[in-house]
Parts: sequence; C-alpha cells; structure tokens
Amino acid sequence: MGEVLAALSRGEAFLLCEDCDSLCSACPNCRPGDQCALGTEDAARRDAAAFAAVGLIPGQRVVPEQAGERLRCVTEAQWKSVCEGCRWQREGLCSWGLFQKMRKQRFV
Repeated sequence: MGEVLAALSRGEAFLLCEDCDSLCSACPNCRPGDQCALGTEDAARRDAAAFAAVGLIPGQRVVPEQAGERLRCVTEAQWKSVCEGCRWQREGLCSWGLFQKMRKQRFV
C-alpha cells in the first residue's frame, strides 16, 4: 500500500482493473491464480458500481488528479450504493467520512 500511495503522490498514472490488482496481491486472502478466498461476486458488484459512479471503465489509464476530479463528484448516495454490504464498511474500516477526508488529499 505504501508503494502505491507513494506512486499516486508522485502523480503516476495507474490502470483501472476489475480483477485482482497490486493491492490484492498483498492480501492474505489472495490465492494462486489471483483468486480471493472470500469470493469475488461481491467485489465485482462493487467494482461495477464504482466504475459507474465515477464514469470510468476498466482498462483505462488514469492520473491521480483525474481520479480525484471524478471522486469529488461522487454523491453520498452513490458512495453508499457502491459500499452496500461491504465487509470493510461493516467493520468500520471504510466509511463516507473517511472518503470525504481522502478525496480532499492531492493523490485522490
């Protein structure tokens, strides 16, 4: 995560994907073949909702500034739609308030 945040802070472009990404590869639930031990249907639904909310598509290269512009336009209703049923949200690891704070930072 630190390396990804550093790259974003430098303004490096990143590739939007629907499958396992560089963050997933460090997850203890990641199994051989980029499979998640917890399943992928829930994450796939949230990914699709997130792409729709920001108007981007998988396979696009985006710079952090562009992503930040899109994120600043996301409404609370859209955010809740994307996060509905997410384990991280239920466990208090992610929330609208945290999103509000993050999207004000330069790299988001």
